Amino acid sequence: MAGLTAFGLTCAIEKKAAAMSAITNQNSDMTLSAHLREDKGLLLLTYQVNNTSGRTMYLFDVLHGEFDGSAYPLVDACYATIEQGQLVLSRQIITVPDDILVESENIPFVTAIKPGFSVEKTVRQVQPVFPWTPYTDHDSIPEAKGVMKLNVWFRLGYFLGVDGTNDLVKAMPTDQGTRAAFDPFPFESQKLLMTGPLGSVDVYDLK
Repeated sequence: MAGLTAFGLTCAIEKKAAAMSAITNQNSDMTLSAHLREDKGLLLLTYQVNNTSGRTMYLFDVLHGEFDGSAYPLVDACYATIEQGQLVLSRQIITVPDDILVESENIPFVTAIKPGFSVEKTVRQVQPVFPWTPYTDHDSIPEAKGVMKLNVWFRLGYFLGVDGTNDLVKAMPTDQGTRAAFDPFPFESQKLLMTGPLGSVDVYDLK
């Protein structure tokens, strides 16, 4: 899994999180804003991406599960990992762990954003948060020792198109309509941007 170099946590661990605040980060490609709030026991993380790159941007932000050769978009979902004592909610390509063998990598479907345009989406997350990735073996997860409070960040994976990129997109039929995909896609070619901390939330302690 990618480290936290895109928007590192080294100094952020020392930074007190503003409870449920909206935070913005940017690079030369995009502006990423995220806001976390609670609603009837659910965590709602709303993020907005503004494409400032001058090229079409493809977000790896539609996660999916696979069953019997069919793909099922998880339109409200995000991955949850604990990194450097912080909770990272993410929509991105996750690398396959070294100790796991898979037939194929799980590559999220993409959302295309033209230059100068923006997109806004919302993640719905149950609290306490259950850490997981597409390679989590649910049959071997230890029983939670309790619940801990962690600062939460949001990380997004993407890449910028070039001439001919759109010709490579695959139209993937799913139970929720056709989705655009680039599969396979090398993890090393994915770009990452992270924003936070967005507040503190309850997370299951699975150590």
